[in-house]
Amino acid sequence: MKIEIDIDDKYPDTEVVIHANKLDSDVEKLVAMLRMVNMQISVRQRDETYLLDIEKILYIESVDRKTFVYTSDETYESDLKLYEIEQELFEHNFIRISKQSIVNIRKIKSLKSDINRKIRITMNNGEQIVVSRMYSDELRRKLGLK
Repeated sequence: MKIEIDIDDKYPDTEVVIHANKLDSDVEKLVAMLRMVNMQISVRQRDETYLLDIEKILYIESVDRKTFVYTSDETYESDLKLYEIEQELFEHNFIRISKQSIVNIRKIKSLKSDINRKIRITMNNGEQIVVSRMYSDELRRKLGLK
């Protein structure tokens, strides 16, 4: 892949152009990551692709090498790996809560201490997710509880 950057004040706006001989998974991943800059993530449901605003996301989970994105009423699949999404969403109130999950902290309704220093969080839609003890201190810190 060749990357070329042309900085000049003759350009009124920033524009990204992708030249490729075919639409493959690398190009799709690149487009998906660029969309995150605009606070959207590219997701699939059945045979359709959607641009999902990240503020609608409750949490993201990796299951059997597939990445699922959950909103209050829908489940989508993403072509990106969990760590790729985590890197992009870190500054947008998302935090890892286990090896398999990232949660939108703005969608947390309540927290409850669980056994072995784990935390049970209840999301705005009533769904409960367990924060592993490895990530519980970081969640408390990010929420200002520690």
